[in-house]
Amino acid sequence: MGASATLPRATVALQYPDVLLVLIVAAPALAAGAPALGYAVGAVAWILGRIASAVADKRIAEMTDFRRQIGYGVVSSMLRVWLLACAIIIVGVTGTRADGLTAALVLFGAFSVYFVRSAIGQVAEHGSRAR
Repeated sequence: MGASATLPRATVALQYPDVLLVLIVAAPALAAGAPALGYAVGAVAWILGRIASAVADKRIAEMTDFRRQIGYGVVSSMLRVWLLACAIIIVGVTGTRADGLTAALVLFGAFSVYFVRSAIGQVAEHGSRAR
């Protein structure tokens, strides 16, 4: 069962605002003249990376050995970074420089939202543990 089948839609939207942003901004960005190939590659790379990350995080949380958790977490994060970097490079080389820049901007925007959401989640979790 997917997350949307077990969680209310508002909860899913709060959990994945970065993915929501990528999908919502697509129409205005393309209407404003952003290269479609660059936007599509950036969006697909981000969404695939988030799906893979969610699956990896679930598997890592199920592990009992702390060292394995750390190791798999580092490997998962590094693979995600490489996926995103390769997407930018490939679209920039096979398409135009504008496609590469657009893919990079999509990924930067999505990562920024993801980072802020993660930081707020960590602060909230730490605050609830302190009480």
